[in-house]
Amino acid sequence: MNLKVGSKVFYPLHGAGWIKDEKEIEFAGEKKKYFEFELITSLLSISTPVENVQTLGVRPVLPTKDIKEKIKVLKKTPAIDPKVKDFNMMLNTFKELEESASIEDSIKIMQYCNFVKKKREKEGRLIPISIEKQLEGAIKNIVGELAVSSGTTLDKATKTFAEITDIKVEITKD
Repeated sequence: MNLKVGSKVFYPLHGAGWIKDEKEIEFAGEKKKYFEFELITSLLSISTPVENVQTLGVRPVLPTKDIKEKIKVLKKTPAIDPKVKDFNMMLNTFKELEESASIEDSIKIMQYCNFVKKKREKEGRLIPISIEKQLEGAIKNIVGELAVSSGTTLDKATKTFAEITDIKVEITKD
């Protein structure tokens, strides 16, 4: 993977953005090269040693047409049974999917969360905050990657996402 300043990337657990800068930082007497990442859905910037980027799972963002094609499934199949009865096991499944940093796994998280929400609403039960947060995070990851890939704003990417999936969302930078 040939990353440099300006590269559009997806950083697992943080989302899509760009390599903003490459700098040398001295820590404990040792100098290392670092990439500084700017993220589209976060006010944070993250610095990571260049040598660690690949092991952390940082990847180039997908082409816009690929993202649009992949998210079409959410219109036809917005919910899928995660087939996990134990809630803690389901949260572990979400964590594993989130760490993979693939758009397909963000889509799975959305589908699983939508299933749980629909089932609980039908039963008259409360929706756990953890389900809402997982769903929100997965949507942010997808919309953020769409925005970075297409070189557009979060607002425009949110509208594109809604047009393709029929899922209305609001994304803010936090």
